[in-house]
Formats: sequence, structure tokens, C-alpha cells
Amino acid sequence: MTRIALALSALLAAPALALAQAEFEPTAAERATIAACIERVAGVPELKQMAECIGAIADPCPNAPGANTFTIVACHMREQKIWDGYLNDWYGEAERRLKDDPAAAALKAAQHAWIAFRDAKCAYWEKRYEGGTFASVATGDCMRVETGRRALEMRAIDDDLDH
Repeated sequence: MTRIALALSALLAAPALALAQAEFEPTAAERATIAACIERVAGVPELKQMAECIGAIADPCPNAPGANTFTIVACHMREQKIWDGYLNDWYGEAERRLKDDPAAAALKAAQHAWIAFRDAKCAYWEKRYEGGTFASVATGDCMRVETGRRALEMRAIDDDLDH
């Protein structure tokens, strides 16, 4: 009887889990918003690109009707996933283009150092608000912003390889 109850619980929880996971996947419209922003700011200084594009998805979320910790964190995660995709693409392209260049090792070391920096920086926010619901909001915001910044930095590195 216990096994049946556990199996039934698992079956009932599966749709809720799938729905929750869908909340963390960027929509096509969200991806298009970031892509359009990146295209619009091409050629302007990195800091202006960052100011214009990072937050295009997540910044309005706290003011959305029915916003709560879950929906705000989901917004951060969706935007971070978009930026992470760009970061991986631009890093991969730079790495490919630097294949036989001594700068390839420096790029890899810089990326590893950046990951450690991002994780340590965002861990501060998690510890600062530990035990409260704002910890997930502050940490998610940090991860999103830092990933967006690094993605745009990596784009500049990749663009520099054209010169």
C-alpha cells in the first residue's frame, strides 16, 4: 500500500515539476528581445551594451502582476540562460579562432578565473540574506548580471579577433 501511495504521489507531482521547469526556460519572445538588443547596440562600448541589454527580461519582473519570489527568480534564471548561451557561443568561437595562438591558454585561464569570481561574488549575496527568501532573488540577480556582463565581454574579445 505504501508503494502505491508513493507511486501515486510521484505521478501527481510530475506535472507540477514539469510546469515549474517550464518557468525556467526562456521563451522565444524573451530570446528575441535579447537578440534584438544585442543587434541594436552592436558597435557601441561594452558598458553601454551592458546597461542597455542586461535586465531586458528580468528587470520588469518584480513589478509584474502576481510577482513573488518564485516568479522573480524564474525571470532571473530565464535571462541568465539566454546570456549563458551567448557566452558559450562567443567563448567557443574565440577559442576556435585562437586554436594555435598562445593567447588561447590565457583566454581559458581568464574564463576559469571569471567563473571562480562570479561564484564567489554571488555567494556573498546568498550568505548575506541566508535563511530568507530574498537570498534566492539576490543570488539569481547576481548570476544573471555577471553572466550577461561576461557574455558581452566575450563578444568584444571575439570581435577583437577580427583586427
